[in-house]
Amino acid sequence: MTLDPVTLFVIGGLVTIVCGTYFLLETLLRHNDAVGRLWSVFYIGAIFVVFAYLVSQMDPSTWWAMGPANGGYVVAIGMLWCGARAANDRRPLVLIPFLGGVIVAVATLLPGPAGGYWAGSVEMFAAVALFSGLAALENGRRELSALLSARILAVMLAAISVFYVGRTVAFVALGPSEPVFLTYFGTGASTIFETCLIVVATITLSSVQSDRIGRGAAVRDTKDGTHLDGVLGPRAFREIAESWLLRSLRERTTLVMLVLEIADLDEINIAFGRAAGDSAIRVAGRIATTNAPTTALIGRLSARRFALLMPMPTNDSIDGIAGRIADAVLNTPIDDRDRFRVTTFRGITSTRTAGSRYDDLVRAATDAVAVDAAVARERAAAATAS
Repeated sequence: MTLDPVTLFVIGGLVTIVCGTYFLLETLLRHNDAVGRLWSVFYIGAIFVVFAYLVSQMDPSTWWAMGPANGGYVVAIGMLWCGARAANDRRPLVLIPFLGGVIVAVATLLPGPAGGYWAGSVEMFAAVALFSGLAALENGRRELSALLSARILAVMLAAISVFYVGRTVAFVALGPSEPVFLTYFGTGASTIFETCLIVVATITLSSVQSDRIGRGAAVRDTKDGTHLDGVLGPRAFREIAESWLLRSLRERTTLVMLVLEIADLDEINIAFGRAAGDSAIRVAGRIATTNAPTTALIGRLSARRFALLMPMPTNDSIDGIAGRIADAVLNTPIDDRDRFRVTTFRGITSTRTAGSRYDDLVRAATDAVAVDAAVARERAAAATAS
């Protein structure tokens, strides 16, 4: 059985409305934070696009609806990128997708009714390829890179980006009436890709939000600003760390930040249960406190990341401190049955190289963690291959 483009569009539209309604209700009732609201705009935009395209097809006089439809689609995809940036504690830059959407809408409307169905397509295809590619990259870095659901979404977004790059090239090289373009890059093919994106995004974004907010509650500061195992919570750690950084700037001394990340925490939760993951967090926190220098300030950046801020060691090296903590974590059973051990990735920076702003210091250290994780995974893959 072959489905014509109109049938595919109707099916895709119904899937979009159902999935969008589900995510919006979940955000409103359970996950109503800045990240959830940005991702909700993606679904609002997708639903808007469905109705705008329907209006544009109702009558020749409603050709103008293609402008808002194309522009709205760009904004919707851009919101996936903005939400991912916010989830990674980066500025969402929401104006950029809206600016892109306006440019695409204007490009669609400029030719007037004579522009036809494909007016503004090159601009729209290129913008979607760009924003979906950026969203794929953002879902594969920093905080989101540690979440399995975010990595799955990154793969889907990368596929969308590649498809729209090919669609742009085919449109320019062949034209919209060529059978090759219509078969592989036409409305039917794009509707299938977009429906898959909606379904995958609904599953993965809901999972990411549950993981982020659930863990945020687990690591939230208590009333006195302290945390389990004597480790400061994120808010208290930031406040005290910023005070230390101001004093170090005034006195022209160097502070070092060491960030330790528990590897594969999502996989541990899936394989052994959330209780095992929580136990891994407690073990890592306890070992960090017992092996850290007495001059170190210890806190948590997230469920999987611990941070140590300390003066530059004089009788030891920061690499040595990090190595001792990592070795102790690796050699400590997580539970009575000793079913697995935990490895850690590390990132090191200092005020001498990253400056004295807290955000810059944390960003440099977490970027170093990502590099360490990539190197460790490459070594593991090479060892497996040999």
